[in-house]
Amino acid sequence: MDLIIIASIGMQLTAAALALFLIPETGRRWSWVLIAAGLIGMVHRRVHTLYMFWEGRAQPDLAFELIGLLVSTIVLLGVLQIRPIFRQLKAANDKLARSEERFRTVADFTYDWEYWRGPDGKFLYMSPSCERITGHPPSAFMDDPELMVRIVHPEDRPMVKAHLFKEHRPMDTGTLDFRIIRPDGTQHWLSHRCVPVTNEQGTFLGARASNRVIDQRVEAENRLRESRRLYRDLVEQSHFIVLEVDTEGKVFFINRWGLDFYGFREGELTGREAVGLLLPEADDEGRDLRAHFRELSENNPGHTFTEVEVVRRNESRATLSLGTSVIEDEMGRATGILCIGIDITARKAAEKLKEDVERIVRHDLKSPLMGIIGLPRIMQEDENLTDRQKEMLQVVEEAGMQMVDLINQSLTLYKLESGTYEHQPQSVDWLAIIMRAVRDTSMHRQPACVIETTLDSRAVDKDMHLVIQGDGTLLYGMTANLLKNAIEASDGQPVQVAVTSGDPCVLEIRNRLPVPEEVRHSFFDKYSTHGKHNGTGLGTYSARLAAEAHGGHITMDTSPEGGTTVRVALPKGETTA
Repeated sequence: MDLIIIASIGMQLTAAALALFLIPETGRRWSWVLIAAGLIGMVHRRVHTLYMFWEGRAQPDLAFELIGLLVSTIVLLGVLQIRPIFRQLKAANDKLARSEERFRTVADFTYDWEYWRGPDGKFLYMSPSCERITGHPPSAFMDDPELMVRIVHPEDRPMVKAHLFKEHRPMDTGTLDFRIIRPDGTQHWLSHRCVPVTNEQGTFLGARASNRVIDQRVEAENRLRESRRLYRDLVEQSHFIVLEVDTEGKVFFINRWGLDFYGFREGELTGREAVGLLLPEADDEGRDLRAHFRELSENNPGHTFTEVEVVRRNESRATLSLGTSVIEDEMGRATGILCIGIDITARKAAEKLKEDVERIVRHDLKSPLMGIIGLPRIMQEDENLTDRQKEMLQVVEEAGMQMVDLINQSLTLYKLESGTYEHQPQSVDWLAIIMRAVRDTSMHRQPACVIETTLDSRAVDKDMHLVIQGDGTLLYGMTANLLKNAIEASDGQPVQVAVTSGDPCVLEIRNRLPVPEEVRHSFFDKYSTHGKHNGTGLGTYSARLAAEAHGGHITMDTSPEGGTTVRVALPKGETTA
């Protein structure tokens, strides 16, 4: 009997001790203290029963003690079993707390404005970033769900109301862009995206929405729309052909003016090969355009320009000035070729007409000139003329011949400019040409200008010669133009003409005045002139063309102290006796 009581006491004491150990694990101090106190009370009663039994004062009932032992065993086992349960509950609570902390971290610290709205339209969650975007704290939306509509721009409000109404239903409402107005009056564009929220059973729990500020995107889209508008204005309304072909030479795009020019309708050219249909096989220089397009795609030499004759759909012909360049992607790889074609048919016809008119004019001028030249020759045969009169008649004859040469030279200069001049040099005495130009430019000039001429630092006399290979007419015009400029800028001081033989032969013309600052960098350009009443700006330009046609070069040095020196260097070439 006493063993039963002792076992019961031991179980109750153990259960009371375990109950006290559960306090730090469960956090429920007073609950376990009371349980432990109750168990201690039961232990006290069992100890009293055991004492009375040992003293012989009482005889415990065996069945009652067995039931007490059973109860003590059940209590001990219950405490032992509840401890793991509480541990699992604590672990689950800790996990839930950590999960909630992660959720809060993700939701509260998101840069965009996030919210969760229930089926009844009330906000269940509002991220703190709403205050940065809207200027209103999360509590303002939680307390007043209609604030979501009131902050929307009046023009966008009906659209947003209709969209938010759909959030109360289990459906994907997609994306919406709208404007909001902050309390300080500033406006922002928002991109709104919401999705329905459901639990594991599929029950609709509301809508989760994300709102992102898209001011920069909207600004970029506006700039893109403006760029496209400018593109349409520049490309579609331009009066030249804009043609884009891919790397295989097939048409990718052609503007409206180009379609009308060729006589095609929109869509008829896309995917068809440009060369052979819109462009000829070769340009005016004989360059194969297919090979040219391949070279552009592979090497990208930059912008190229040429002229081509095209045949339109109605079999009419036209001349285009064609510029080409490579289109590249972000990686620098060629994706196509851009061709810009300008119709120059009318200009070509005008140039042809101008050339024909000039040729006719030159022919008509030559006829009376031949009479002017012939008359002094006949008069010089008269024996009663003085030497002075004969000299004057000689000057008239040479002036007429010079006029014929100038008429011929005008055609030569045109050919030099257009690149059609064929240089056919002959043996000419350049020194004699220089001296003739000196005489003609200085004659009858008031006030008179002294021209000092030297060959290899010696004064020129009639026995000196300098034979080179060249075009006498071009050389005379070049020398006369340079001398005329030098005399006009001499300020009454002598003009020095220094000729140096050798290879190359060099002509230097020096005058006292410097070239004006405004025309120094364009001295040899066409129409470059300054301060001359009748200046055309063609003298130095034609001199440069003449020097280059002879394979030489021309330069100019000028300064306020040293005046101006024009230097012409020409190759001597192979002369024949």
